[in-house]
Amino acid sequence: MDEKLLLERLDKIISLLEVASKQPSILVRLGNGAATGAGILGLISVIDILKTWLGG
Repeated sequence: MDEKLLLERLDKIISLLEVASKQPSILVRLGNGAATGAGILGLISVIDILKTWLGG
């Protein structure tokens, strides 16, 4: 393998790793928090529905 080609590939891999390691933005964190909250509320709703069906 050509040394120049190898170095170019390594540069691309390093660039991708640097992008992947950055902290998520505030909007991404807010979106993740909202999705987590919606999931928790959905789970609570399912539990409430099951309790109602089972007469509890």
